[in-house]
Amino acid sequence: METAEMHTRVFEARPAAHKLPATQMSPAVAGYLANRGISLYTHQADAYDAVTAGKNIILTTPTASGKTLAYALPVFEKLMRNRDATALFIYPTKALTRDQLAVFDKLDKDLGAKTRPAIYDGDTPRESRAKIRSSSRVILTNMYELHQILAWRTQWGDFWTNLGAIVIDEAHRYRGVFGSHIALLLRRLRRICSYYDARPQFVLSSATIGGAETFAETLTGLPAVEIANDGSPRAKQTFRLYNPSASGKSSVTATADLIRDQVQSGMQTLCFTKSRNMAEITAMRCREDMPNTGISSYRGGYRPNERRNIEKNLKEGDISGVISTNALELGIDVGGLDSVIISGFPGTMMSVRQQAGRAGRAGKDALITFVAQQNPLDQYFMRHPDAFFDAPCEQPILDLENPYVLRDHLLCAAAELPYRTERDAAYFGETAADILPILKDEHLIASTPKGFVYCGTEPPAQKVSLSGKSSGTWTVVFRNTVLETMDEYQMFREAYPGAVIFHQGERYVVEETDRKNLVIRVKKSQDNYRTRSLHTTDIRILSREKTCKHGSLFVHYGSVLVSTQMLGYSVLEYDQIVATHPLETPAMEFTTKACWITPDAEGVITPAEIAGALHGAEHALIAAMPVHVLCDRSDIGGVSTPFHPDAGDAAIFIYDGVPGGVGLAEKAAAIFPDIIRLARDMVAGCSCETGCPSCIHSPKCGNNNQPLSKAGTVALLSSLVSGL
Repeated sequence: METAEMHTRVFEARPAAHKLPATQMSPAVAGYLANRGISLYTHQADAYDAVTAGKNIILTTPTASGKTLAYALPVFEKLMRNRDATALFIYPTKALTRDQLAVFDKLDKDLGAKTRPAIYDGDTPRESRAKIRSSSRVILTNMYELHQILAWRTQWGDFWTNLGAIVIDEAHRYRGVFGSHIALLLRRLRRICSYYDARPQFVLSSATIGGAETFAETLTGLPAVEIANDGSPRAKQTFRLYNPSASGKSSVTATADLIRDQVQSGMQTLCFTKSRNMAEITAMRCREDMPNTGISSYRGGYRPNERRNIEKNLKEGDISGVISTNALELGIDVGGLDSVIISGFPGTMMSVRQQAGRAGRAGKDALITFVAQQNPLDQYFMRHPDAFFDAPCEQPILDLENPYVLRDHLLCAAAELPYRTERDAAYFGETAADILPILKDEHLIASTPKGFVYCGTEPPAQKVSLSGKSSGTWTVVFRNTVLETMDEYQMFREAYPGAVIFHQGERYVVEETDRKNLVIRVKKSQDNYRTRSLHTTDIRILSREKTCKHGSLFVHYGSVLVSTQMLGYSVLEYDQIVATHPLETPAMEFTTKACWITPDAEGVITPAEIAGALHGAEHALIAAMPVHVLCDRSDIGGVSTPFHPDAGDAAIFIYDGVPGGVGLAEKAAAIFPDIIRLARDMVAGCSCETGCPSCIHSPKCGNNNQPLSKAGTVALLSSLVSGL
């Protein structure tokens, strides 16, 4: 079906392809497979051979292709052959960790492996920790916990000594500044293992990733082999792109209607939305249409037992539909779903593939529907469906030489084990030699006969944030009942006085925000309305630290204050604004580093196009920057304006999205000609007429990709390039 409203692509079913491993399996593993009638798929056999041969691998077969068995079998095989050996399994979320523990408990019992799998994370009771460290040979954790336990290496001596394998699931999550932190964390882990004479192999898994082998080597520091020969059976998949605006419907109404129709026809459906609010609103509309049908929302902020009940009910078929944020995007086992709805482009093709892969998990035919929202990015995909269906997954980018990030991990490393340059340069690179003297001058490390040791007053692992961001956790309270939690950013956008908060089908209105105790107090509301915040983001120049001259172009660098001010909120009934209320609340501010230019647009573009040209150039520069600066697009932000009072002219700012800065804008200022040439080529070389995701549309634009002028952008960037 091909219309302006609907585009459909069908991916036909495919039978399984099986293969025997070239490596002889132990009687226990062979018996396990035979007793369950399991024949390994081609990629599972390839993974078995590679892991048992001691190779580092990255497994990149699609969602629901049996990756857990592919990496678990050979790792458990190694643990059974060496009864002292240990293995570390690292997952990105606690929910996924719990899910996998149940799998490993059963596998351990069925194989008779006696590995005693256990979770070791922030929720592990203190009284249980010593026993887990001493008796469990399979430990499941997350990167945040690993960051903390490396400081206590002596308590883990036996585990590190015998560590044979490190498994990292959903590896694509570790990209950008966060991924750079993780890459250095893994080098700290390898360094400690080496101290205990252990050389563990790495087993990585990701269903959606580009440049897999290069990424795996950058993340771990070791070469890896990609296992991609997928042999799992594929059910028939029908993938639709649906444009409700073509018939005058809003995306929220269209999404709720789709869920209703599919659930009523017996299809268990999972819907992904782009925000917590949209998940709740869509679920509420579905419940209004189908009051006696099991429909639930699911998102971050819910209490742990609440989330577990929804996961359990979805898996067991007691819930007909769930409307979720990307919280259910990862590989938690929620059973075989009939359908997935993706309401609005989630920002990356990696997320699209992850979300779509949740349908058809039990061999059933799958229906996936992408519901386009009324923004230029989604509408571009509706006009160019092949650009959506054929788009490759993004390649994650890491930068191990970022001096800000490297500084943090050198401090942690020196606290864990004396830093010896002749030994540890292999882990931390040549840039470390430039940073160590600075840390010594700041009296954070001291030189001793054994190497550099940490001499600060506070454990560095407690100060270093892997995400680069930290904020308090707010609690939403109705009377004396805790409903959910929010971080500082969510509280600012969603929980201002007068805001409507939706929670599992109930409306609550914010009465008070208690900043001292980080509590949001709410009352129930029976009114049929919702609210939407109105805010603006400004940037102030605090100091100009240096200016890089590139031909006639001056690129300034310095400290800036990024400030988001709440102006008020709109009241909406049935998607129509019925009232607007002003609001005075403290601005959300953070100081960071930025680079900026003040392009002279006079005579280059018309006055009517200036705002759209500056905005388009801002987007293009941000899109080009990761290629040369080695960051993720989400690590940086931008502001453009026809007149900025501090700059005294039209200005384009690109800033580090992390308080304090992490060196991205500083590096960009130094190599700005490379970035601006790529940005110009990217936009000028795009065949679209008015702009698209390949040139000037941004999936994270706070202004809904408006205004934008492609012609003005090309003219402005070309003018800047000619002056280099």
